[in-house]
Amino acid sequence: MAMCGRRNRSKFILSILGAFVLGYLVFYRNSQSDVAQASRREAPVDLHGNENVELLKKPVYEKPALDVNALGELGRAVKLDLTEEERRKEEESIKKHQINTYVSDRISLHRRLPERWNPLCRDLKYDYRSLPTTSVVIAFYNEAWSTLLRTVHSVLETSPDLLLNEIILVDDYSDRDHLKEPLENYIANLKKVRLIRARKREGLVRARLLGASIATGDVLTFLDCHCECHEGWLEPLLQRIKDEPSAVVCPVIDVIDWNTFQFLGNPGEPQIGGFDWRLVFTWHTIPEHEQKRRSSATDVVRSPTMAGGLFAVNKKYFLYLGTYDTGMEVWGGENLEFSFRIWQCGGSLEIHPCSHVGHVFPKKAPYSRSKALANSVRAAEVWMDEYKEVYYHRSPHARLVRLLL
Repeated sequence: MAMCGRRNRSKFILSILGAFVLGYLVFYRNSQSDVAQASRREAPVDLHGNENVELLKKPVYEKPALDVNALGELGRAVKLDLTEEERRKEEESIKKHQINTYVSDRISLHRRLPERWNPLCRDLKYDYRSLPTTSVVIAFYNEAWSTLLRTVHSVLETSPDLLLNEIILVDDYSDRDHLKEPLENYIANLKKVRLIRARKREGLVRARLLGASIATGDVLTFLDCHCECHEGWLEPLLQRIKDEPSAVVCPVIDVIDWNTFQFLGNPGEPQIGGFDWRLVFTWHTIPEHEQKRRSSATDVVRSPTMAGGLFAVNKKYFLYLGTYDTGMEVWGGENLEFSFRIWQCGGSLEIHPCSHVGHVFPKKAPYSRSKALANSVRAAEVWMDEYKEVYYHRSPHARLVRLLL
């Protein structure tokens, strides 16, 4: 947990120290000199000696030619006319993944999304040479083949080659055959994609930290394993972190329907994250005082909390924060804990309206969240001071869990 010295420490101090020491060991092992970073690349130029912005923006891979009639192309909903046997297979796929992977498997891994950002975002300009590089970390556990690889291809096909150091796939001890040798063989043919495997089930937090420990980019960008990136999603995140290294920046999370895979993004104002007194994450409209603070619809929006699945953070600042609380199990609650940590350690948590990433929200959690309450108790004990009593009042079972920690 955080080592910023902002608050009194609880009985979790040993895990805090452990996370802090681990973070700095990782940092010193992987750090590169500022001189080396400054000279890491040369900007492409045209025949007249001018910078060629289109070359600077060129992704790692270009998408294949557009087939407007392909299933799901441009984010359209897929509705299949199935036989009884096909319907049974579809239902089995939903039961297995809580996502309709029967439909997903029939959609191109390279599909395009419709434009869903504010038109003003097109006018933003970037000095690509000066932007930090990023490592994209994607942790997964027993993820479906097509949703995982569509995420990977989406990043490769929408991220400037100049800015994307690598994609790090972290297998959190999956036991399904398609994620063993077939996955290794597939990614062996992809540029900038690395695969590491946990030796036991670690849960989201520790799996992400495994990826972060080998990352070489200036910025860590965490994505879930069933996402699709909108064109231009990466540059706004990196620009904001360049301008303010202690900003942790989230994209607008656009919904992809778990059943039809329709992309449901919208160009309006994003919502911000909050929480109730049971420490359950909630969405809210942007308050009036925050609207007044912003001078443009393309300005970042400050958010009290994050959903947790998708965000970018300067690697040095992530280590300064002490990374995640490694005592968090599986997933649930870590997003609020990290949000509290950011604000109380001198940073800011923001959503960038010009960065959009589609996310498939499963029908329900595909595996148990039995440790989520314990995770929330950890967050309350460290960060909420006397306000934790309000939490325990609203969530009596949490007080019992506290006694067991």
